[in-house]
Amino acid sequence: MMNDQNKKPDVDKKRFKKPDFGKIMAVFKKIKIAKIMEKAKSIKIDRIKRIVTIERVKKNYVWIALGVLILTLFLARTVKHIRDIGWRHAKDKREMVEFLETIPVKVYKVKRMDFKDMLPVMGRIEGFREIDLRFETSGILESFNFEEGERILEGDIIASLNQKDALLKLKYAALEMEKAKKLYELGGHDKVVYEQKKLEYESAKRDLEKTNIYSPGDGYLGSKEKSAGAYVTSQDKVGTFVDYSEVYATFDVIEEDSPKMELGQNVEIFLDAYPGDTYTGTVDMISPMIEGRTRTQKVKIELDNEENLLKPGMFSRAVINTYEKKDALIIPSASFKKKEQQYFVYVVHREEGEGAEGEPGEGAGDQGIVEERAVEIEYLTHDMAEIGKGLEEGELVIRELHQEYKDKDKVEITEVQETIF
Repeated sequence: MMNDQNKKPDVDKKRFKKPDFGKIMAVFKKIKIAKIMEKAKSIKIDRIKRIVTIERVKKNYVWIALGVLILTLFLARTVKHIRDIGWRHAKDKREMVEFLETIPVKVYKVKRMDFKDMLPVMGRIEGFREIDLRFETSGILESFNFEEGERILEGDIIASLNQKDALLKLKYAALEMEKAKKLYELGGHDKVVYEQKKLEYESAKRDLEKTNIYSPGDGYLGSKEKSAGAYVTSQDKVGTFVDYSEVYATFDVIEEDSPKMELGQNVEIFLDAYPGDTYTGTVDMISPMIEGRTRTQKVKIELDNEENLLKPGMFSRAVINTYEKKDALIIPSASFKKKEQQYFVYVVHREEGEGAEGEPGEGAGDQGIVEERAVEIEYLTHDMAEIGKGLEEGELVIRELHQEYKDKDKVEITEVQETIF
């Protein structure tokens, strides 16, 4: 037993062989080479990555540089555009300043001329006398003794009412008067009764006369408003009596022109019925009132009508000479302004050269200085104004005041005009 216990067990020789250090070293070498290769590979990958990163950075730098270049070019162009705009603005501002400093104007050369203001009007011919015919009492119209347009002499009975009642009253009054007269002569009545009957007769006679319309003068029956058989009162117009041995041309002048009218002004009258003829007269009557509806003032001109050519109702036109003056100093009415009840013109004094006189437009292109000057206006129309004081013949005034001017304004004369129209 002891021997069996002390006996060493057999060891598998194959299992416990002696290590082969050569192989171990080869393995380690392979492992080392693998690690080296892996490390080299890792180093190579890192290097490649760095290279790629560098290339990417270089590429980004190129794009950044290109972007910076483009931005620089854009900014340079923008700055140039801004500078151009600023230069143009400055140029426009300089031109505007120059324009404001030198204003182009047309001027009128003040001159003296014969001045006449004519007022055109329209109207009609009226008879020298036109009388509405009315009875003094009421009754039935019995007869017209004349036709329209028929000649009538002074005292002729033009129309009559039914006179039966008036004749009976007259006959009764006549009998009573005769009876009272006889009794008075015989001493049966006193004088008072007789005088009373006499007055009653005269009253009845007057009532009879009221039934007739008598012609107030020589003339014509102008119109018949009522026919025989009509009942009329003292308020009814039955006809018109006209006397046109002399006639009036009657015109309606608008309120705006009424201050220009004066008695004695010369008038030229034209009639459509006689287009080749001109009639002349003077203003004989000016109505003191302005009619409410039409806002006009009535003016009459008396005309001779010996040949009876002018008929009442004819349409007429006329030119009234409201103002006339020789050698008046005239300017256009658009050449002045009114400020606080005072009139001003703007005189232009040339700075360069004197400018030739004579033809309109000469002297254009000259520079000038404005002078605001107060003037007195003697007479004013829509187109012209007569200057009393403040201007001299030959001076230049701004023709049309489209804007405000003041002393010392610089202007450029574009045209010199010497006629109003």
